[in-house]
Amino acid sequence: MAKKVKKYERFVKPLIVRMGPEGLYPDMRVWMESKDFEGLPVHFSYGFLKSAGVICHPIKSDEAIVHPYDEVLVFAGIDTEDIMRLGGEVSIEIGESPEEYVFSEPTVVVVPRGTPHGPIKVRKLEKPIMHYLVGLAPEYKASSIAKKEKSAETKYAHLVKKFKSTPLPAYAERPGFMDERGVLHASKFVGPGNADQLIWIYGVDLGLDLNISWGFYSQCGVWHRMPSGGAHVHPVDEALIFVGLDPNNLYYLGAQVEFDLGEEAERHIINVPTAVIAPRGFVHCPEITWWVDRPYGFIVLCLGAEHETHWLPTLTI
Repeated sequence: MAKKVKKYERFVKPLIVRMGPEGLYPDMRVWMESKDFEGLPVHFSYGFLKSAGVICHPIKSDEAIVHPYDEVLVFAGIDTEDIMRLGGEVSIEIGESPEEYVFSEPTVVVVPRGTPHGPIKVRKLEKPIMHYLVGLAPEYKASSIAKKEKSAETKYAHLVKKFKSTPLPAYAERPGFMDERGVLHASKFVGPGNADQLIWIYGVDLGLDLNISWGFYSQCGVWHRMPSGGAHVHPVDEALIFVGLDPNNLYYLGAQVEFDLGEEAERHIINVPTAVIAPRGFVHCPEITWWVDRPYGFIVLCLGAEHETHWLPTLTI
């Protein structure tokens, strides 16, 4: 019997693992563009920096690259006991006369369109580092330029930001929701299936119409403890990305999550790394985690400066 195609199945996208554009990364990683995201006007990549001495973005140390769009580069750890442990030391060069910035804590680098940058270098490594990028254009485009001598200036320092949650009034209303390091503890306040530890940074800190997250999830149960089960809509497009934390197996998630889509609450089961696309105004959730063999990661990629959410009072089934 042929498999019945669900109405909203096109919005549930298993992540594509492949080589990125030539000369960008030395290893296979998740690489997806607008055509893989139901027309969402972004491209996205996810993978790991696994060895000290790795050079990437680009892999030629005498070149920098320039994009005709804004880009965000995220570096975070995979120590599920401490989301603020990067597990190594990374550097990035920014500018035609490059300024080198070195960091050893979770970091977001915002690269405005037309800004020369790269390469990224892994200077020290104790544990693999998670690295994802978001390009605010439907597909990857870049040109290479030869770099000049290094500069001791710091005019690009504002683009290298500590990856911590943007403080919001709602967090302050719940003591303990966000700790002093900028880590959210959502499972204690929102729902048992939600994040053990979560970083969520908004456009006010990124300087873009974008908000993004990184979190560790290890518990079963509902993600949003409310009568609707968490069904909601946003006025902007977003992608909800489930990823594994095994640096040697990008196809492994380690959990099973039930995810409902549409006003009909059409049920989808996610047990491999997957992106769920939620176009603006599209009803999505509840989410329920049924089992977890190994903690997994989850990324919100939302194309607005804020994560404006309209919760539905009831769930239509």
